[in-house]
Amino acid sequence: MEDMYLKAGQILDMLREIELIMAELYRRFSHIFVQDRVFWENLSQDEERHAVMVTELKNTLLRNGSPFEVGKINLLALSTYRQGIKSQLSRLQRGELERQNALFIARDFEKTLIEHSFYESIRSKNPEYRAILDKILKENEFHLQKLENYIKTLFPFTSK
Repeated sequence: MEDMYLKAGQILDMLREIELIMAELYRRFSHIFVQDRVFWENLSQDEERHAVMVTELKNTLLRNGSPFEVGKINLLALSTYRQGIKSQLSRLQRGELERQNALFIARDFEKTLIEHSFYESIRSKNPEYRAILDKILKENEFHLQKLENYIKTLFPFTSK
């Protein structure tokens, strides 16, 4: 039982860290791609809010002893995902990313987060936990839509 609490804590800590790294990536995009500054700043603020919400998820899950399950999740996959974001930060610092790259990279990260169901690896019927989780999931879907729409607007012939 203790292992399950430990694993849930590790997953949520990693998700929180990922949200903060995404926030940093988007914040740096806002400084470099100033024509999209407001767009990137809004996404960055959302990611920071998600990090706070992940802390709330963890506190809710581990505080009141509600039953929960940890599904199959590969911590290595989460770690690889986090490292991918960090490597894009490095590429950005080296001046290797252009505006279009930034948008496609962000879209791909958001899509991966959703497709891999990282957040849904911990299941609980606790209503408070479910409410926070549902909000994060809806906002992640919204980010993906927002990015796809923005890309279509700016680069109508190159979006996939």
